[in-house]
Amino acid sequence: MKSVTVVVTGVGAPIGVGIIKSLRASHLPVKIVGVDSEPLAQGLFRVDRSHQVPSARSDPDAYFEGLVNVSQREGADILFSGWEGELPMLAQRKPEFEERTGTILPLAPDATLKALDKWLTVKVLRAFSVPVPDTVLPDDREQLDDFCRNHAYPYIMKPRRSSGGKGLVLVHNDRELAFFSQYMPDPVIQEQLLPDDQEYTVGVFIQADGAPGGTLVLKRSLSGGLSYRMESLDNPEAAAIALQAAQAMGLIGGVNVQMRCTATGFKVFEINPRFSSATCVRANFGFNEPELAIRHFVLGEEINPPEVKAGICLRFWEELYFPPEVKQSAQRGEYTDPGRVLNQF
Repeated sequence: MKSVTVVVTGVGAPIGVGIIKSLRASHLPVKIVGVDSEPLAQGLFRVDRSHQVPSARSDPDAYFEGLVNVSQREGADILFSGWEGELPMLAQRKPEFEERTGTILPLAPDATLKALDKWLTVKVLRAFSVPVPDTVLPDDREQLDDFCRNHAYPYIMKPRRSSGGKGLVLVHNDRELAFFSQYMPDPVIQEQLLPDDQEYTVGVFIQADGAPGGTLVLKRSLSGGLSYRMESLDNPEAAAIALQAAQAMGLIGGVNVQMRCTATGFKVFEINPRFSSATCVRANFGFNEPELAIRHFVLGEEINPPEVKAGICLRFWEELYFPPEVKQSAQRGEYTDPGRVLNQF
């Protein structure tokens, strides 16, 4: 079988590295091309070919052109995003990117943009009877007053467009509510979902026609917005709600649905229209989302939900060590031997 060339972006971050690990664990012959703007991004030393591109934050257009050039030069079959910050741009420019490169972007543009907005996500899920936390906008005075009458402090407040818990605060009283409503740009207010030790992250794969391609449920413990302890569970209720949520949004490919199990049942509080930092964990338990994406979007296979296994993952830091000259080589964009590691333990 011919090798499939995969571009992975954001390979210095946990999601990008997780995608690389999943691809290495797949049963397909793949050539992995890593892309990042940071010359010492660790993922650039884990792949078959490495490329530096301009910073997306400082020059989005140059970054987009960098992705186009890399995909053209490498003859890439598919591109996987390892950094959520680029998703709005990729969604908006998907037709242009695919036309210029012949590289598949496995995402649904309109659905992706909606899922990146927490308020629009709640509105869509409510319309499809998916259980969600009570959510309001602080500038809707009537709805906010009604919300405050129905819920005791503390409340959750977070930006409409953020991930990994970035910007999230607990609001404990009227004074804090007024302050953060002014201080935080474009926030939403939600009821606090308790207990906080009942958090689940569910990986869902959706085929191009909206048909399900499988799910895997992880009960997780968090630190700094990332899962550090996860348990793969057979939980049909959580899996069904996550699938319902992903399909309601109209998403395709790998989707990450986050929820908590409360006294009144599961409630979905976030949907990430992308792979997550737990992608490689799910791959270990038999649900390899990057492999499923290649099989479906590149090879044209219809996906039957894979058999998954139960187990526990304990996550920890991992180090790579290099001689000093690697820094100068990396700054020149030279990765002639990306696998050359001085020490790893």
